[in-house]
Amino acid sequence: MSMLGQDVIDVGSKHLGDKYVLGARVPLDNPTWRGPWDCAEFTSWCAYQSYGLIFGAGKVSKVSQADPYSGYWYSEAKQKATVISWKDALSIPGAVLIRAPAQGPIGHVAFAIGDGESTLEARGAAFGVGIFKKADTRPWSIGCLLPGVEYGKVSARPAKPTPAPWAGGLLWLRRPPFKGPEIVALQRALARHRIDPGPIDGEFGPMTHAAIVTFQAANGLEVDGVVGRQTLNALGLDYPIVATEDDVRIYAEARTPKGPAKVALPPPVDFDGIVGISQSGRTFTAKTKAGETFIVGSVTSYSDDMHRLGLFQGTMAIRDSLRFGTYKASDFPALGPWGHFIEPTLCAEGGGRFATLNTYDRAAFTFGAPQLAAHTPGENFIEYFRKLIELPDATQHFPELSLLKNAAGKKTLHLKKGSTFEDLEEVVLVTRPNGKKENQLARLMAYLNPSATKVDDRELSVAARLMNWLRLDPKAKELQIEVFVNRMQAKLKTAKTKVNGFDGKDWRTALWVMDILHQGRGTYAEMARAISSPSPEASLKKIGWPTYKERIGTVESGVRKLATSGVLDGFKV
Repeated sequence: MSMLGQDVIDVGSKHLGDKYVLGARVPLDNPTWRGPWDCAEFTSWCAYQSYGLIFGAGKVSKVSQADPYSGYWYSEAKQKATVISWKDALSIPGAVLIRAPAQGPIGHVAFAIGDGESTLEARGAAFGVGIFKKADTRPWSIGCLLPGVEYGKVSARPAKPTPAPWAGGLLWLRRPPFKGPEIVALQRALARHRIDPGPIDGEFGPMTHAAIVTFQAANGLEVDGVVGRQTLNALGLDYPIVATEDDVRIYAEARTPKGPAKVALPPPVDFDGIVGISQSGRTFTAKTKAGETFIVGSVTSYSDDMHRLGLFQGTMAIRDSLRFGTYKASDFPALGPWGHFIEPTLCAEGGGRFATLNTYDRAAFTFGAPQLAAHTPGENFIEYFRKLIELPDATQHFPELSLLKNAAGKKTLHLKKGSTFEDLEEVVLVTRPNGKKENQLARLMAYLNPSATKVDDRELSVAARLMNWLRLDPKAKELQIEVFVNRMQAKLKTAKTKVNGFDGKDWRTALWVMDILHQGRGTYAEMARAISSPSPEASLKKIGWPTYKERIGTVESGVRKLATSGVLDGFKV
C-alpha cells in the first residue's frame, strides 16, 4: 500500500478541537489517544499512525522510548528527509513545516494542508488542535518531506533561510538575535507589565524570549515565543513596532562600550572594600583597597532549560577560596549535635567552602557552603542576604541595598534606584523557557545576575563583595550556617507529616532524608517507599543514583565517619 502525504491530514483531522498542553507526553503507538498534545507529539503521532514511522523523536530503538521534540524534527529532517523551502511545503498536502528552536527548547512543527497558507497543528493552549490559515505570515525555518512517503510531483527547491529581520513585523529568538530600538520598546513594554525581560539593551535574547513566553501564558495567548500582532496588541504596542526617540536613545547607550567594571569605594577610609575586578582569559580576579587579591570565578556555559553563561569556580578558584574557610562542626560548638549532623551534606555541597559560587544555572546566583539559591521566594539565599544587610557594616559592603517595609508591611530587601526603591523580594510567576510555571524572586535574580547569557559587571561585583565580607567578618559565615540549620529543621518537621513511616528517631535515616530534600533529588513518595523497605538507609541512598553518584558517595562517607565517632548516638531530629 502506498504511503501518501494526505494520510497524516486524514489521521490528524480526526482530532480537531483536542486540548493542547506544552510538553505533553503521547504514546505514539496508541491509536485511540485523544490528547492532550503538544506540537511535536502531535506530528510524530500522526506520522507513526499513518506510516509506522518514528520521526522527530530522538535516537530510540523502540516506539515506547520516543520523546518527540521540535529540535529533533529539525535535525532529523536534515539527516533523513528531503528538506525543501517552507513556502514550497505550504503547497504540498502533508509536508511538514518546522521552526527550529534557537536558544531554549521552544520551536514548532505543523503539517501543510496544501493550499499555500493553511496548516494542521497542535498550535497552543489558546487554540488546541486545528486547521489554521495565514501560516505564510508566521516564522518557519524549513519544510520537509518524510522518507518513503509519496507527495506527488514536487519541485523541491533548496530550503531558504528563515525570514529576514522584521519580516512581517514578527520577532522571535534566533541566531543571530534581532537587535534594535524596536526591541528596546518591546523590553520596556514587558517591564511595564511587571515581567522582567532582562537588561533593556535592544537585543532579543533568551531572557526577553522567556519574558514573552511568560506574558503570553499569563494573557491567554498562543505560547510560542513569537511576537506578532496579538502579543504586541496585548502589550499596548503597534504592529509592527514603532520605536520612540527614547527607545532609540536607550539602544544607542546600550551599544556604547562602558569599559571595565568600577566599584565605588564606600566613604569609611578604614574599610578594605573592593576597588577593582580584572580579567585574564576567562578568569576574573578582585582586588581590595589594601591590595588583597582573590579569584572570583571563571566564565562557563551551561544548558538546562536554555543555554546560559555564568561564573563557576575551577581548581585555581577553589584553592584560592579556601582562605575564606570551610565548614567544620568543631567551629560551631553552640549547634551541638546539629553541627555534626549537617556536616556530610555541606561537604557534598562544594566541599563545605563558605565562598562557593555558581551563577550559570537557572537559579541565577548560588552562594555559600550550603549552596543557597537566589530564585526561591522566602528561603535560602534571600534569608541569608537579608540577615547580612541587618549587620552594622552592611552599608559598607552594599550601600545600594536597604531593608524597608513593603506594601504588606513586611520588611524586605530593597534596591535604591535613583530616588525610589525597588522591592527585590516581590514574587513573580515566571514561565521558564521549557514552559514550566514557577514562582521566583525575578527582581532579586536580575539584581544579582542581570543577564543569563553573559557575565555582567553587577554579577562580578556582588560575588566579589560577598566573598570579601566572608574575609572581613566571621559573622558572615555564621549566618550561612544559621540559615541552613533553620531551613533543614523546618524541612524535616514537614517531612514527618509527609513521609509515611518517618519519625526522625534514627539519625542516619534523617540525615539521608535531609540531604535528599536539600538537593531536591527525590519526592516524599519515593522516600516513604524507601523507609517502608527492609533496608531504609540503603533504599534512601538509591534515590538519585547513579545521576548523583558522586554526591551520594560523599554523604555516605560522612555518615560512616559520624557512626564511627559515635558523636550522634541517641540524636533525634
